[in-house]
Amino acid sequence: MDLSSIKSWWQGLNIREQRLVIVMGLVFSAFLLYSSIWQPLNESLAKTEQKLASRQALLTWVTENTARYQNIKSTGGGTKNSGSLSSIINRTANQQQLTITRMQPQGESLQVWLDNAPFTSLLFWLEHLANNENLQVQAIDLAQSDKQGEVRVRRLQLGRK
Repeated sequence: MDLSSIKSWWQGLNIREQRLVIVMGLVFSAFLLYSSIWQPLNESLAKTEQKLASRQALLTWVTENTARYQNIKSTGGGTKNSGSLSSIINRTANQQQLTITRMQPQGESLQVWLDNAPFTSLLFWLEHLANNENLQVQAIDLAQSDKQGEVRVRRLQLGRK
């Protein structure tokens, strides 16, 4: 359709039909604007507000738990770190059924020797000391034992974190 045919079609309509076409054109334009612009903007705004509320709740949770973590960390709470270094090491070694052959204090740390310790038990013990007792391995010297799966701990230096 070209412009002249549209113009002749328009002029062929009576006034009442022309008004109806104008009103329908306005209604269709309003619907088109609403469905293509207004509604997507409102949905996007609602989703953004929901994300914001979720992120604010997460931030509140992180802030509260960070403060609690810092408090626990500074007071040493949550650990069984009561007692001397040697008592902690003896108690936890007995729990893992490890036999300590010798212990020697080295300033703020403690050197430990074990003969024929199962390697997996040794690893579990060291993991327990690091995660639950707030101790860290400062130095370790291992040697292969005569038995399969066992090691000799020539020197293990443990200290507080």
